[in-house]
Parts: sequence; C-alpha cells; structure tokens
Amino acid sequence: MSRVITDSIQHSGGSLEFRFNTTLKCAEIYNGHEWTQIGQATTDVDYLVVGGGGAGGGNWRGGGGGAGALRTSVGTQGGGQAAAPTLTLAKHIAYSVIIGAGGTGVAGTQGNSGGTTTFETIVSKGGGGGGRYATVNDGTEDGLASADPGGGSGGGGGGGSNVGSGGASGTYGYNGGNGAGNTPQCGGGGGGAASAGNTGGSGGTDGDGGAALANTITGSSVDYAGGGGGGNYSSGNVTIGGGAGAGASDGDASIANRGSGGGGRSGDHSHAGGTGSSGVVIIRLPSSITVTFSSGVTSSNATVGSDKVYTITATSDNSQTVTFS
Repeated sequence: MSRVITDSIQHSGGSLEFRFNTTLKCAEIYNGHEWTQIGQATTDVDYLVVGGGGAGGGNWRGGGGGAGALRTSVGTQGGGQAAAPTLTLAKHIAYSVIIGAGGTGVAGTQGNSGGTTTFETIVSKGGGGGGRYATVNDGTEDGLASADPGGGSGGGGGGGSNVGSGGASGTYGYNGGNGAGNTPQCGGGGGGAASAGNTGGSGGTDGDGGAALANTITGSSVDYAGGGGGGNYSSGNVTIGGGAGAGASDGDASIANRGSGGGGRSGDHSHAGGTGSSGVVIIRLPSSITVTFSSGVTSSNATVGSDKVYTITATSDNSQTVTFS
C-alpha cells in the first residue's frame, strides 16, 4: 500500500488536498473523486517481444510450425510492419512480463501452437502448429492459425491424400505454406517473421520454413522467429530447411528463445513433429535506470554504449513483473 503525506491548502472556493505518494515517488492532487498524479517520473524503453514458436505436425509429411509474433520498437516488425514507437513507462510501477513456451509436437496429429509472450501492453501470440498428414478437407488437419490481436505466423499444411492448407497469420507474421498432396510427398513450411512458408514440393526451397527476421536491439544482428520446415517422405524434397534458428524436417527448433517453429514429421506416423523454441522479451534503456524483476524471472544483461540491455528468457508463471526506478 502507498504511504502518503497529505496537506490541504485553503482558498476562497474551499480547500485543495495535496499529498506525496512515496511508493510512486510523485505528488498527487484530489480532484473531488480520486487522487491524480502530478509529475510522475517516466523512462523510455525500447523492446523486442517474440511469442513462442509452434510445433511441427505429426504423422508423416507434417507441416512446419509457424514462428511467434515479433513486435519491436527497433527495426521492422514481423509481417513487414514498421517499427512501433518506444514505450514511455512510469517508474515505480510493476509491469507484467511473461515468456511464451514453444509448442510441443504430438504424435499423429497437428503440433501445438506456441505460447503468448507479454511485456506491459505488448502481446505477441505464439506461432500456429503445423498440420498433420492430410486425409480430409474440412480444416481439422490443416496448419493452425495465429490470429490477431498480436498474431504471428501460421503453421504449414501437411501433405497427404488431400492438400493440407497452411494456417493464416496475424499482423506480425506470415502464412504457412500448403502441403503438396500425394505427389510429391511433402508438407508445407511454417510461416516466418520475414516471409511465408513455402509450399511442399520435390526440390529447391520447397517445404522450407519462412525466413527469420534480423534485429539489432542487443547491439548486434540476431535472427528471430523463423518458420519450421515441412516433413518430406519418398518423393518429397530431401533438402528441406527451416528459417534461421528453426528446425528442419523432423527437428526441434535449434536455438532457444528465438520464437522459431519446429519441423514437421517426415516418414513415421508414430512420432511427433519437432518442438518450437520459446519466446523472449528484450528491453533496452539508459544505464542510469535501475531495473528490478520479481522472483521467478530468468534474465541476463549487458551494457551497450550508454544503454543497458536486459534479455528475459523464462518466467515461472503469469504473475512475474519488472519495475523501473
């Protein structure tokens, strides 16, 4: 609870009540209905918030998992969106921070979508799971979407006796690619932050996951949110690749905390598709600002010029916070 010091000033129309809120470190005035802050101290915060990557589809010829939504105030956002404004946040207030987990593969069916990553008002949904071997055309086996608000990339569609459709993207990602059907035998790639997943096929980039997106908030260029590659079988492309940081055919997303999709299952229906990588929150602000995390937050930090960069890679539950002072 806030500790306050209150005073009143008399004037011809009555009295004004003022107080100093020692928790928020600012003055407040009572307007007759509620206490209103005067001169609340703030700080500008740049950010990168990426949702968890979706898992690849199970059975065989599964679609690749879609990448998590990539939202940032530094450089291009996922889906080709321009950089968002820097956040101006009040000091001494706890802001929510949640890291979305990567989706897990499931044997014989669609992969699970990735979890949602949150920083204050910035919400980045996880990528859609890849579709399974396609036998029907009613949408129940297709790649999963990553819908708005805060949506990322869709999962790739599986190959099969029907053509599995890729999942639709939200604002901050791209669609998953369609599967190829029976000939050639190849699932579609999951969408990435920088491009759509490729349709399944027999060679070249067929079935590849959509491209990752480079970002420089940490002071160097790092790729985030690549789509997972589709699963190949028999006549399908044997050189399928995921977007940078993502799993290729059958593989788990290879780099942690990039929000990349896992690869679709290839030739064995009894196994699951690859697991997506978890999301991340990165914040950058002047080194003069003190940053305090609640217990349960896993983070690291580095100094870049006159700024401090904090990378949050895990939260123990949905109640974790960060405070600036």
